[in-house]
Amino acid sequence: MAGERGAAALGIVELAKRTDLFSGMDDAEVENLVYLMNGVKKTFRRGETLVHAGLEATRMYAVVTGKLHVYEETSANRQVLVREIGPGEVLGLWMHSVPEVACWPGTVVAEEDSVVISLSMSAARNLAQKADASVARLAVNSMKILSREMFRMWRKLTVMDASTIEARIKAYLAILDNETGRTGRVTVPFDRERMAEYFGVTRPALSRAIGQLRDRGLLTWRKNVFTIRF
Repeated sequence: MAGERGAAALGIVELAKRTDLFSGMDDAEVENLVYLMNGVKKTFRRGETLVHAGLEATRMYAVVTGKLHVYEETSANRQVLVREIGPGEVLGLWMHSVPEVACWPGTVVAEEDSVVISLSMSAARNLAQKADASVARLAVNSMKILSREMFRMWRKLTVMDASTIEARIKAYLAILDNETGRTGRVTVPFDRERMAEYFGVTRPALSRAIGQLRDRGLLTWRKNVFTIRF
């Protein structure tokens, strides 16, 4: 990817400034914080695993370019896509904020070639004891990111609480529609394979459910844009 190759050539301070965690800070502040949190630039190729479920969580990852997927395994040994983490976002920030959670609850895989900044969780916790302006900004940025993560988890729980595949599809599309002004047209950020993973079902089962909703006049679609009538 051109963007990933370009990012790989940049210094860690320039990369860090692209992420939400270091928003609103100047070069000196970013450089100091990255140093204090033992920041390291890392590149992961598509399909490469960053962390496995059950491993001790010692680092968090600020995504500069690319995309990460977090999977959890169900009791039926099926991987369910829990969330997607894109450029600017941070993987593991909530674990940094809840130190009693010691191990990764899910497996994280690079969905695309990705450049990330790896940061020490323990060093970040130590920084929280400081009171200077840059650390205060770091705390504010962290709260914004955590708030978004909590909202996404609420969305996921709402969808997965539905008892059938059709109900999950309707719940998910309705939530997206509400978030974009109730226009009746929503763009799903996944292809069909990822949608199936998100709902915890097989792709054929998802296709059948979508087809049944279409046959009942409840939705139509063109690629990833759905028009809903419910």
